[in-house]
Amino acid sequence: MSFRERFPATVWIWRTTTGRTARRVYLGIVLLALITSVIVRAHTYVLTRRMQAVIAGLSKLEIDKSTESDVVRTVPYLVRSPYGGQLKRSVETGDIDTGTAQHYYATLTNEANWMLFGRYMEPLVQCCVRTRYTKDGYDRSWLLTLANLMGYRYVYFSALVTLLDGKVSGISYGVMDRMGFPRPVFEIVSVKSAHSFYGPLQTGFRVQSTDDESPQFRVHGGEHGIGVTYTVDAPHELTAHAFQVDLSCFWALRRCSHARQVAPLLWQDEKAIQTATLTRLQSADPCPDRILTGRVRYLPDVGILLLESKGSRAERVTPGTQRLNGVRTDYRLARVLRGKFWKDMESVWVEDTIPFPDDYLQSDYDRRLPNRGLRWTNKGERVLAFSNGRFDSCGIVPVTPSALAAVQNAETASRRQEDELAFGLQ
Repeated sequence: MSFRERFPATVWIWRTTTGRTARRVYLGIVLLALITSVIVRAHTYVLTRRMQAVIAGLSKLEIDKSTESDVVRTVPYLVRSPYGGQLKRSVETGDIDTGTAQHYYATLTNEANWMLFGRYMEPLVQCCVRTRYTKDGYDRSWLLTLANLMGYRYVYFSALVTLLDGKVSGISYGVMDRMGFPRPVFEIVSVKSAHSFYGPLQTGFRVQSTDDESPQFRVHGGEHGIGVTYTVDAPHELTAHAFQVDLSCFWALRRCSHARQVAPLLWQDEKAIQTATLTRLQSADPCPDRILTGRVRYLPDVGILLLESKGSRAERVTPGTQRLNGVRTDYRLARVLRGKFWKDMESVWVEDTIPFPDDYLQSDYDRRLPNRGLRWTNKGERVLAFSNGRFDSCGIVPVTPSALAAVQNAETASRRQEDELAFGLQ
């Protein structure tokens, strides 16, 4: 008895699934998938080309020089905001530069289609798709993996140009590869200009050792998001890197999976700053005069005090379950150079170690370096102290003629309303 006679059902299934009609169906499915993928990628490609055009236009603007007509002529896809008007000083912002503010913005995204896709797929998701979320805000499922293979990916781009009295005062843009709120937290690349850095209500904030190393060009982030804030007077060879991004991973075969893909130059800059910071902190001069100049110029709310030591002593503190070794010194105020004297500066505890330069994401706080800065002082010895801030290193430095000149001769940068930091997002 032949195989066909013994297993007629198997033979029928084989012929049905491999016959001419079946092959035509398979070919049709493949062609439909290819055509859909091409259309989706083409739409995303056009979207990213527009994003690149906006970024290229932003790179040509000169802060405090370019006018409103320059903005309109140079940067495409911008929309004039109806909000603006006369700026007024307040308790929160402090002594900001006043004048007439105007804003231009651009938003390029497929978010509406993405949300519509999620709405149509909701019945399938509820019955057959298990979705999990990563700590970085990515959602994972076989349905999204399939959409990714087809080239269908979330894209969101926003840009903002702020003008003060008719001249460009601030520039910023951000690119998102995943949906989330608040949006700045989920940007894979973010760029912002600034004149200075200050918190609401003149509140002090953390100043990292890398910020001291590169005060004009601050790069922070990790594999799923990198951001840069550059000052008006930052070197052009560095600021140019902020506008050289590669958005091809939004429509290419492989999706964006690392900030290095989108901003390779910024990633290199961040590593270079971290390396230079580490070298400085491990050197015999961890607190050179140049970092003092940067603090005075770009941190307008930081206080600068001339203190006289009453003597130092070793002291161990136990915050929570930790046991930290350090040196406590009692001081008396000799002179206020800027800001005001805070009571907590009468007795200062300095730890024996400092945070590692790349601990921005708070994932490696156990990594520490020996504190080579000033810790122990003799009675009557004078020091320079920085207050109203949380300094990773060099909060107290020796008084030298060059150090005094650095803090007394440095000019303070302008304080603009758009430069106010949002805590948690700086």
